[in-house]
Amino acid sequence: MPRYTQFQTNFSVGELDPLLRARTDLEQYGNGLESAKNVIIHPQGGATRRPGLKTIADLYNSPAPENFRVIPFQFSRDDAYVLVVKSNTIKVFKNDVFQVNVTASGITDAIVPELNYTQAVDTLILVHEDMHPKRLIRNSDVSWTFEDLPLINIPYYAFDPHNHYPKFAVTPSAVDGNITLTASGATTDTGTAQAGSSTTITLKAATSYTALNQPTGMVVTITSGTGSGQNRHIHSYDATTKVATIDGTWDTAPDNTSGYKVQPYGPSSVGEIINRNMGTSAQGQARIVEYVSDTTVRAVVTTPFFDTSTMDNTIYVSMPTESQNQWYSESGYESTWSTTQGWPRTAAFYEGRLYLGGTALRPNTVWGSKVAQYFDFDQGTGLDDEGVEATLNVKEFNEITNLNPGPDLQIFTSGGEFVVIQEPSVPVTPSTFMIKPQSQIGSKPNVPVVNIGGSALFIQRQGQSLVSMQYSNEQGGYGTLPLSTLSSHLLKNPIDMAKRRAVSTDEAEQVYIVNGDDGTISLYSILPDQNVIAPSRIILGQQTDGDTNNFYKIVSVAVVVTDVYVVIKYDDGGLTNVRGHLLKFDSNVFTDYAVTGTSASSGAMNQPNVNHPVKVIGDGIVEPGTKTGPTVNFDRTYSTWEFGMDYDVEVKTMPVEPRLAQGSVFGLQKRIVQVDAPVYETQNMTINNQLVAFRQLGVGILDAPVPEFTGTKTVRGMLGYSQTSQITVTQTAPLKFTLLGLEYRVSLGN
Repeated sequence: MPRYTQFQTNFSVGELDPLLRARTDLEQYGNGLESAKNVIIHPQGGATRRPGLKTIADLYNSPAPENFRVIPFQFSRDDAYVLVVKSNTIKVFKNDVFQVNVTASGITDAIVPELNYTQAVDTLILVHEDMHPKRLIRNSDVSWTFEDLPLINIPYYAFDPHNHYPKFAVTPSAVDGNITLTASGATTDTGTAQAGSSTTITLKAATSYTALNQPTGMVVTITSGTGSGQNRHIHSYDATTKVATIDGTWDTAPDNTSGYKVQPYGPSSVGEIINRNMGTSAQGQARIVEYVSDTTVRAVVTTPFFDTSTMDNTIYVSMPTESQNQWYSESGYESTWSTTQGWPRTAAFYEGRLYLGGTALRPNTVWGSKVAQYFDFDQGTGLDDEGVEATLNVKEFNEITNLNPGPDLQIFTSGGEFVVIQEPSVPVTPSTFMIKPQSQIGSKPNVPVVNIGGSALFIQRQGQSLVSMQYSNEQGGYGTLPLSTLSSHLLKNPIDMAKRRAVSTDEAEQVYIVNGDDGTISLYSILPDQNVIAPSRIILGQQTDGDTNNFYKIVSVAVVVTDVYVVIKYDDGGLTNVRGHLLKFDSNVFTDYAVTGTSASSGAMNQPNVNHPVKVIGDGIVEPGTKTGPTVNFDRTYSTWEFGMDYDVEVKTMPVEPRLAQGSVFGLQKRIVQVDAPVYETQNMTINNQLVAFRQLGVGILDAPVPEFTGTKTVRGMLGYSQTSQITVTQTAPLKFTLLGLEYRVSLGN
């Protein structure tokens, strides 16, 4: 029987998709793993037991489930916070210590998982299409202000546009800037209606309006009786029947008890556009921004008037044609953002502006504030520092899902990726605000975009791949690259994503992706310069691989400086014990839901289910067996101790497929004869279920921690032939473990 030796020098490809089982021709096959569970892949190629999860806080205990979102907030180098958002509440933590509950009115339980956010200095902005944008302002560790974002000059949009040719005169106070418009020659009318419907009101029988002197284009206000308080523009009028038809519909239809008033202007005039008619020698345009009285409004000139002469539509003895009118109005304009029309769903600060994107009714539009005036969206006359607006009118539907302030302002939508084109060192202005499509992948809503090494990483629209978008000098634009091609099985309906920066040479950039289906985390260790993309799986101590009914589920993740926090929900399925917990990955603990302390012989559990088993580690020694709470009694008194749920660690190679001169050995029986495993500072390890010894004989080995070992451990005498012949490295105790590679000798059978 021939034998050969194979050396897997690294695990830098991470866990491979089962669909690649037959792709032994791929270069990545030799450095890949069938399973990389609860390990982190180093850029040098080794695999280390992932940090445990230390219990930080019990968030709630209720018979009904709630949603959570954990958000990072860094105010200064020394002031960093973890914000846990739940229904109507934001919990503030600093240095893992609870500070204060902030009342967050307007954030409902349904909104929480769909929140989008951005931060600038002491202010966090929270947006959702069903909520007026909010801001959270830090005053001190224990004092925070939560309020509506003070938006001004909200853009208007003609949701239901109509042109009117009113039978009265208008005089502008100036030709440009902020002006007043004064109406004259108008006949007002008050009285009690004869009747009404959802779209009409029948004026009093004695009204003086005629076919020549009619109220078309004026405003009718219900002053008393049924429907009181409403006001609408009059679209048309029948002098014979006295019926005035309005634009749109009444909220409450008037009747013969409704008092009314017809006047040139009303509150509904705000947003209306006044145009000097194109048929006259002088032209101009102004947008009404404030109702002052029945005959006076304030307006902003968008196209300067030639002069301040009166625009008079009353000079004709018969009804004029549209071209004869000296002015007309465009109504149907409403605030783009409102409770009725919806609110922006995305936000980002970029080059001195606050950008907001996408509403329910205008899903493919993005708006930018005035420069350095983040809440003022006045577009004025298009000066360089005024507000900007653009709509993505392309072939496909593009609902904006994310705004990302990268090298350019990047706009992610359901149908593709776009950027705001800029010349180097040239700022965005209304005249240069151009958006250009880059790719047509589409991104998943409610999952943040993260930046790594100049690339923007996002989750594909259906949640089936992790994609990188980066500028290419060769292409003169942005290109995309799927990062999860070899590991797409790890993505199971992603619902949250966060990035941890590398802080030393033995770390890679880490991307944490929360899977909504089973509550696990897919961890991607990425080293862009070396093209290293090494995925692994994070599974909690009481979770089961692939089980969507797990009681323990990670629901959100955030990185605060270098600390990674998660919120875990526990639901026993019967709605009798539902809890939420904030935990932190901590390299000083080796269990999940870890509780630590000093100088004690017992500890109190702070975990969702007091009946689950825990492991106890005291002074570096793992106690045999498991214990349960709520009070855990130790075998002895320890100076330092930890207990929590143990979790499985597994590094499993791909099936052995050597490249021999005689060809493939895919179908042959194989047996691994010997394994040599180089390790670093390791205390516990098994190889193919054979426990590897780490204690050395000698004096003082009892009541002492297992010594850390760096070197090569060898396992011989493994029996059994199979067609796969894989090496599975696991642990039997929650102790240190770093595997650097694997050399193994294989015997071939028939």
